[in-house]
Amino acid sequence: MRLEWRARAIAAGAALLLLAGALSGCAPSGQQIDAGAAERLQASVLAVTVAAAAGDFSEAIAALDALEEELTEGTASGAIDPGRSARIQASIDLVRADLTAAEPQPSPTPDKPGKPDPGPKKGGPGKDKP
Repeated sequence: MRLEWRARAIAAGAALLLLAGALSGCAPSGQQIDAGAAERLQASVLAVTVAAAAGDFSEAIAALDALEEELTEGTASGAIDPGRSARIQASIDLVRADLTAAEPQPSPTPDKPGKPDPGPKKGGPGKDKP
């Protein structure tokens, strides 16, 4: 249980770093982002953060996909400078890796517990009788 909480915290923290670093006003001059595009990206980052904090990694990854789409559209329209876009994309890639690593993997379940698989029959048709 403690490990699950830690994974959630790591994923949420990574998403918050994306918001703080990539969308902050601390970018070098020339790397601009339109205010409307920044708001849309921030809303998408918030969705990633909320889902990751709740432990819903599938939803967090879906929200990250939406964020990436917003970034692509903003860059194509010129609302986001290509340099800034590259920094944000690098952050998205890091967050995606963290979320994918934190996502629980399904455990294999046996087909029929307690009954071993008899394996293939020996011989051809009609030859399985002693």
